[in-house]
Amino acid sequence: MADYQQSLDQFSAHDARLLALSVDSREDTRTLVDEQALSFPVGWGVDAREFSRHTGAFYHREKGFLHATGFLLDSDRQVLVAVYSSGPIGRLAAADCLGLIGHLAKQQ
Repeated sequence: MADYQQSLDQFSAHDARLLALSVDSREDTRTLVDEQALSFPVGWGVDAREFSRHTGAFYHREKGFLHATGFLLDSDRQVLVAVYSSGPIGRLAAADCLGLIGHLAKQQ
């Protein structure tokens, strides 16, 4: 998330908004937000199994955690890009999102 925080001005320049969701408790999420000095909204307490069921995100049943999942939505809230990680690598990077946003802006 620090990657997105560092690029926040560039997202704002494209009138793009950021939102992150966490399965962690309110307290743990607040700690993360404070440690990374995040200034965009971060929701907490997401039910991992339900999120997985609705989005297709990978849920590790044995260990009970959700793998990182990223979505880039258009202004109509339609999914443009979805990245589903099934391990410790494979995240949707801020630079990739900004590249696609810039490309799409030139197409208009």
